[in-house]
Amino acid sequence: MGWSTPATWVAGTVVTASDMNTYVRDNQRYLKGIGQVPTIESGLTIDNTDGDERLLLPLLSTAECSTVLNAEGEVAFDEQTHQMKEYDGTAVRVVISEADVDDTPVNGATAVPVSSNWAYDYANIITTAGDLRYATAAGVDTRLGIGTIGHILSVAAGGTTPEWRAETARTNFLKAETRDIQAASGDVAYTSYGFQPTSLIILAQHDNGTPCRSWGLGDVNLSEMCMWEDADGVCGAESALIVKIVESTATDFQTAVLKTLDADGFTLTWTKGGTPGVSDILMKVLALR
Repeated sequence: MGWSTPATWVAGTVVTASDMNTYVRDNQRYLKGIGQVPTIESGLTIDNTDGDERLLLPLLSTAECSTVLNAEGEVAFDEQTHQMKEYDGTAVRVVISEADVDDTPVNGATAVPVSSNWAYDYANIITTAGDLRYATAAGVDTRLGIGTIGHILSVAAGGTTPEWRAETARTNFLKAETRDIQAASGDVAYTSYGFQPTSLIILAQHDNGTPCRSWGLGDVNLSEMCMWEDADGVCGAESALIVKIVESTATDFQTAVLKTLDADGFTLTWTKGGTPGVSDILMKVLALR
């Protein structure tokens, strides 16, 4: 029994029992959904004039949802799990609601249905006890596996990623360097240290026998300072230099600023002042990691 196109009655038409059964009884049964599922051809609007209208989905058990929902677009309410379910053409799916969200969404909204699979993916970057999460780029995470007992967390060469480093592997290297006191101002890279230092100690002196000396320190933040003594025994301290060698004339000097700590040493920015005499600056550098 399906829907019958309603008859158009005119004056004088004799209405028979068959007419009433076909156009009234059977169509009312169709609209009621008795014996078949009615089809609403042009959509359905539920008027809300009174403010108490509602739509009640069929209440089915979980097992009934699995069997009854088998055509794309079919919807029911699972009265056991208290979830709306629909068939998407492939399988029965759960429609996520606020009650199903057990974590805070990425956008911070906690009152809207969202998939929490992002949280599952985020958490599963961590695979082993002791793992640490770090970013390789904006919005891109990866893991750093736990280090060995006694290792310390440090920054790898290049300065962009963390690494575990054995405490016993904290390295130091003592090396002699020289600087022509008459050399022009500019950057000089000092290499062959074998690692990227985190701090420097630089002891420097004039090689002509005069008491021109400098004692300097620099750290991983490129903070620095030095104390110095010139050829006449005048002493001083500088908070923004790591080397300062001053001859008897205060305007004749070479100073150095710690510019960078490099993968295999460091770079100093030298400044020449005045016209220093012919000689070299002898340096002993203790590089520490």
